[in-house]
Amino acid sequence: MFNKIKQLFANKLYRLIALVLLILIAGPELMMGYELMALLEFLGPSTFVLIHLAGIKLYLVRLKNAFMNFEKHSLCNRPKASHIIAMPALIIHYLPERSIVLGFISSISICCVHMFVMA
Repeated sequence: MFNKIKQLFANKLYRLIALVLLILIAGPELMMGYELMALLEFLGPSTFVLIHLAGIKLYLVRLKNAFMNFEKHSLCNRPKASHIIAMPALIIHYLPERSIVLGFISSISICCVHMFVMA
């Protein structure tokens, strides 16, 4: 049975007829498939990058909230841009006091340990 079909399609005319019948029967779906493949080629990488950027943004928002929770007892309030433009000295109030003190003490400790090890 398959040999008979194979011999039938060995002729170029029958291949052409089969191709025309295939396009006539599945024409709109075939074209839609090509359009969807092109759309997937275009949207695939951009959607992939967008998903990762959204995840990174959510992670950074969580880190920012943890940092602000750590700094909530200091005077780290963020003045509005219009207030900073009117009075630039307000930027000193946006310095995170607890983090600066923690960084200063840890740098002093690291320097002391380094001097002790090198001595």
